[in-house]
Amino acid sequence: MPPVVIGMTNVRGSVVPIVDIRLLLELPQAETLPPFAVVLRHEDYQLAILVDRSPEIMSVLPEQFEATPHGSPEDSEASRFIVHGIVRIEDTVHQILDVTQLVAYLDSEETTENV
Repeated sequence: MPPVVIGMTNVRGSVVPIVDIRLLLELPQAETLPPFAVVLRHEDYQLAILVDRSPEIMSVLPEQFEATPHGSPEDSEASRFIVHGIVRIEDTVHQILDVTQLVAYLDSEETTENV
């Protein structure tokens, strides 16, 4: 199991890995685990990503999306691979994850560990 998978949970009878995205993106760790998880489904794959809060669902306009400003020495390999862009909502910048790339990355990490 990749180190970013910190556990498993049961969601409607399916065992789902819980991913700490902070570890994957090499972000500072919280003192305690985030209280929420967002369950993502991609084809036959499900995973839960820990999140600090669960904001309201809102509409986002196309002009709020921007390309990811990669190139910083702090960028992890994973962030360059799975962060697809950013979106500005009010005064906050949010990263947009490419779920297809995230699943591929997690599968490649699991394959590497099993070799």
